[in-house]
Amino acid sequence: MANKAEKDKGIFTTLHGAVDSVKASIQNVNVPDIKAPDIKVPNQVKELFKKKPRKDTQDSAAEPLTIKAISTRNAIKVIYYLMSADGKIFHSEEDKFDAIGTELDPDFIENKEQIVNECKVQMEKVIDPEDYYDVLQDGVELALSSSVQTEDTSITPKLLVWNLLTIAYSDESYDESERKLLKYIVRKLNIDKDIFLEMESSILTLIDLERELNWIKTADRPYLTIENMANELADRKNVIFESVKDLIAL
Repeated sequence: MANKAEKDKGIFTTLHGAVDSVKASIQNVNVPDIKAPDIKVPNQVKELFKKKPRKDTQDSAAEPLTIKAISTRNAIKVIYYLMSADGKIFHSEEDKFDAIGTELDPDFIENKEQIVNECKVQMEKVIDPEDYYDVLQDGVELALSSSVQTEDTSITPKLLVWNLLTIAYSDESYDESERKLLKYIVRKLNIDKDIFLEMESSILTLIDLERELNWIKTADRPYLTIENMANELADRKNVIFESVKDLIAL
């Protein structure tokens, strides 16, 4: 039995031969010169024959879907994926995770185990070690894209990114893989890169101020001097926090 390719070839050859035969048979036929009647085509009919734009062309020109808010549960998942980006979760990161999770979700303690287990199921999809980051990114993408509008969909993209930065810096080690994943999230949420860079700069300044404040408290200086310096640093921290709040509210 001939295979499909041979069948197709045979059909094509037969059709080609038939066309040649027809062409040869009509070469000597005299066709009378008939003038086509002048038919006026209504505009409505003309519109039907206009070439319609292809659907994929229309889709490509459409604006990308903008994520305006993320559900609490999915935001917590994204935070967990970021914590896992460097391959290990530090105690300080977990403490910060619990603090942010409790702030975002009043029922966080009851929901935490299930949320973490769902993240771990995604992370078990790693086949080879080099797949680890890609699997995390897939998990983040799924969490963001499946964040449908619900009653608790109140976490804005910029607020999520700020929380992610506080997690990333909680162990005072901003790993390269963490920053790579954060930049992906910033692009996915369509956040202006200047806003993200300003957030990074702000949190670095806050960390430096906190270190300086801790050092002053241990310095061998008069109490009033230490108190004045501590108050000045606290005021500077408040200014930065207000600036970040304004960024998030933009």
